[in-house]
Amino acid sequence: MSPLHRPLLIAVLYVVSHPRRILLIAGIVLGLCIGFALLSLGISSDQITLFDQNVPFFRDFLRFNELFPENEAIYVIVEPVDPSKPPPVARWTALADAIEQHVRQLTQVVQSVDSHVPIEKLGAQGLLFDDPKVMRAEFEDIKRFRPLAQLWGERPGPLTSLLGSSPLERFISALNTQKADAEIAGFVAALAKGWNRALEDVNAPLKVGDSLPDLAALGADDPSRLGYYYQADEQNPSHHVLLVRIYNRTDYSSLTAISHSLATIRAAVRDAAAPFPEFRTGVTGRPALEADEMRTTDRDSNRAEIIAIIAVFIGLVVMLRSVWLALAGEIALGVGIGWTFGWATVSVGELNLLSIVFLLALIGIGMDYLVQILTRYRLEAQRRAAPQAIWIAVFRHVAAPINTACLGAAGAFFVSVFTRFRGAGELGIIAGGGLLLCLLAGYTVLPAILTLFPPKFARETRLTNLGKPAEAKNADLLPAVCWVAVLIAMIPYMLRARFDPGLLNMQSPNLESVKLIGKLQTWSAVALSHDLDALRHVRDATSASPLVARTESILDAYDNLAWLREHASELPPIAWSPPSRVEPNRLGTIASKAQALAKKLAEFGDANQALSKFAATIRATPQLTAERFAARLSDWQNAFVEQLKGSIAPFHPHDLDLSTLPVELKGHFVGTDGTFALYIYPKQNLWEQHNLKAFVNDIESRTNTVDGKFTLTGIAPHIFHSTAEIQRSFKQATLYALILIVTLVLIDLHHIGHTLAAISVLAFGLPMLVALMGLWGVPWNFANFFGLPILIGAGHEYGVFLVHRYREGVRDPRRVWRQWDVSDRALLLCAYITTTSFGFFWALAHHQGLRSLGLVMALGTTCIYLAGVVVLRPMLIWRLARRNRKLQSSSPINAPGH
Repeated sequence: MSPLHRPLLIAVLYVVSHPRRILLIAGIVLGLCIGFALLSLGISSDQITLFDQNVPFFRDFLRFNELFPENEAIYVIVEPVDPSKPPPVARWTALADAIEQHVRQLTQVVQSVDSHVPIEKLGAQGLLFDDPKVMRAEFEDIKRFRPLAQLWGERPGPLTSLLGSSPLERFISALNTQKADAEIAGFVAALAKGWNRALEDVNAPLKVGDSLPDLAALGADDPSRLGYYYQADEQNPSHHVLLVRIYNRTDYSSLTAISHSLATIRAAVRDAAAPFPEFRTGVTGRPALEADEMRTTDRDSNRAEIIAIIAVFIGLVVMLRSVWLALAGEIALGVGIGWTFGWATVSVGELNLLSIVFLLALIGIGMDYLVQILTRYRLEAQRRAAPQAIWIAVFRHVAAPINTACLGAAGAFFVSVFTRFRGAGELGIIAGGGLLLCLLAGYTVLPAILTLFPPKFARETRLTNLGKPAEAKNADLLPAVCWVAVLIAMIPYMLRARFDPGLLNMQSPNLESVKLIGKLQTWSAVALSHDLDALRHVRDATSASPLVARTESILDAYDNLAWLREHASELPPIAWSPPSRVEPNRLGTIASKAQALAKKLAEFGDANQALSKFAATIRATPQLTAERFAARLSDWQNAFVEQLKGSIAPFHPHDLDLSTLPVELKGHFVGTDGTFALYIYPKQNLWEQHNLKAFVNDIESRTNTVDGKFTLTGIAPHIFHSTAEIQRSFKQATLYALILIVTLVLIDLHHIGHTLAAISVLAFGLPMLVALMGLWGVPWNFANFFGLPILIGAGHEYGVFLVHRYREGVRDPRRVWRQWDVSDRALLLCAYITTTSFGFFWALAHHQGLRSLGLVMALGTTCIYLAGVVVLRPMLIWRLARRNRKLQSSSPINAPGH
């Protein structure tokens, strides 16, 4: 027994001598830990807290999110059931308005919602924010529309006055002289319907969209022309979707808080969409992805933890052949877990999306040390009667290996604090401390319980005959040779193992948010600056890239403004004058001309019917009513001319005034502190990592040569650099864990050869894991990659236990290592517990990241255990047999002459 372990034996003797006192103290501490955790231990679902906010690229992204909140919006996606037959524009906008109205009522979970940029708030500046190609096409349309507007808005000349005394009459007369076509017929139908509605109730106010035609809607062939967020489907650009943006009230106080908010929003969307069967709706966006991920993770974790505890209990009962021993082990583990909640409260103060899984780590790994104690206790309790003698014998054998194994596993968690991945660091602190507390429970709670309530075993009156010592036969090394041969044969499969950094691939593929996120253009790089010239240089540099589809910024509005001013001569301004009134005595003439135009447009049903109805209405008007009708039509003319002014005014713009822009539009281009944003959109799908890497590297290389003060950030650079940083952090944690474990094992064994033997289970087991992953096509990812340092920390214990068993035989030749003895059964039970605990994650989890972590941990533990049993154990038994044979041959009793 090492001098380092003698104080532990003294402490154990105190525990056994005062079991009630120890259990009382343990219970008080447990109660305090649980109470303290209930009062002070927070649970944060904020993924921002998982990273070190001092990292430059992450700090820039946080600032971007703060300045442009739309990046964290939830999106409702509206798409037609039959994309080949999209519904009319009015149905799209009606559904969007209904969704906005329903969701806006959820004030407890929603901050704001918007379905479109209000055209009336944009005013004359709205045209400047159109795509330059669309704006120029509209410019050509308005040039053709200008003569028609002159009929309504300018004072008539000598020739024009011959067409009629009022703009309405002149308009109808002019159309009677032109060739009919569908475009003119549609415009006439809209106006004639407005006249009819205006005359139906001459006292009702004139409303745009009812008695007055909505000129913006007349020219809108899709909802985007009305300011709605209507865009191409990124998965199928020939189809389109309409978006509604929702800003939820963030609540990070629990893992499921945002999930509950999202469920409420989804219910409201379903209610709003019920009267629109021609559409289907869904909710996605980054907050929705995170909420669905949290809900799935929480459900999977709870289910796996419960089943793992049950499976561990069953395994303990079967292997220990005692329900009470199994229950005592579970109680000790429960106390260790309870203490860990107190440790988490004191050390970190909250649980995050990663550290919440510390329970599974304690069940799968922390139970191993209790198993070693229980297995040895069962053996010693059959041989000895006094509790002090039993527990001294137990810990004389298991103290050194379980201490080394626990320190190594805890250290593998603790070293993650040296990385810049804060989420992993907090998990390392909590889980590492938890493993040490589970070991402490094994030294205190477990002996105290079994001293007070010892199980009844049939006592052995003599030592079991373990048989003859093993003979050093080379054939005993055949399993080890076969394992190495298989490893060599599996090298090609090892080389196939790959790393998949795709974050979306780790989520459940059946979630609505996951299915729909690909329809959005969520990826972009963003340049931020207060200097528009600097942004213009960035745009010039990046627009030339073959990987860039387009850019978007306030610069487009300034460019459109400059273009319109350059072409102002092509669209002379209209000399607006108050329209002359409609005289009652001219109604008959107007009716005749309207009927003639109806005949001219006979092939266009809507226009023909509307004009015919208008002509019939004013023909049948009595003299008293005729005056009211004439006044009503005069008012209609005035209102319509104002609409015409508003339609043409954007093509003669004043200077851009950002202060008057509606927040729905301004918030996209200008941050809350006046920072301008230039969005750089990719051509390719950046959910594929190789596309993301190429895009970010290209953009960064091009902007590195740009003069001016700006910051390059956005979703694409953030995801690319954060995933690279996480990958680098995991590699560092793996290296640190390996160095720490080798050091701890060397301190424990004081022998380089024995240290290498103990660590060899990792050298023979982990390559087999990599080979099997390559064989089965299972990639490494950001969830299961973290399992590698854990496997190193937890897996080395099999080598440590085996080498300690070998050293037992070296110290005492009577400890023959021939058959499957107590140490081997304990090792098998440890492997069973760890494998099944993590294996249920693989078997039950819907979250693909957790499934892969469970698979890697279960498969890796199995490979390391088998490497210990198939390779290291036979080699140690073979070496022990050779050593014993040499000792016997060198003994004086066996020497010649004796």
